Amino acid sequence: MSTPNLLDKLLRVGAPSGYEAPAAEIWREAASFAELSTDGLGSSIARVGTAKPLLAVVGHIDEIGLIVTHIDEKGFLWFAPIGGWDPQILVGQRVAVRGREDLVPGVVGRKPIHLLEPDQRKKVVELKGLHIDIGAADRDEAAELIRIGDPVTIAAEPQPLAGNRLASRAMDNRLGAYVALES
Repeated sequence: MSTPNLLDKLLRVGAPSGYEAPAAEIWREAASFAELSTDGLGSSIARVGTAKPLLAVVGHIDEIGLIVTHIDEKGFLWFAPIGGWDPQILVGQRVAVRGREDLVPGVVGRKPIHLLEPDQRKKVVELKGLHIDIGAADRDEAAELIRIGDPVTIAAEPQPLAGNRLASRAMDNRLGAYVALES
């Protein structure tokens, strides 16, 4: 199975809620054949023709993500959720932080199990107990790459599956935006 080029581009770009500009740019470029406008919230609108009644085909391009809230003295990034997360899913995930100049790779970590108290080992992890390691030696090194408020997404490429299926982060949202444009 071959993923359509536009859908593939939309699935590969990180664009959590409130930080959708990179995905919107890809969509708007593909919609350049239409009359394009943007509303007050930054939503992209493509108008084709003047037929009555007016028909709207709607999709959205955001995704769940994270936002950097603190950089500690060891250079670890602490974060808050953008959207709803099951914290168990995040442990060990590779992530991409949209940093000062480029995407900065990292991995979500937690306190090592051998340093946890026995009762802590039995509890499920909470978001407040997770951090992102970007490999920085300390706060200053991390701050050269990352700012408080930078968005974070899971670093995952679309994955072909058996039966001509495709798995990807943000599939529900980006597929809708792709279908709206292709309609």
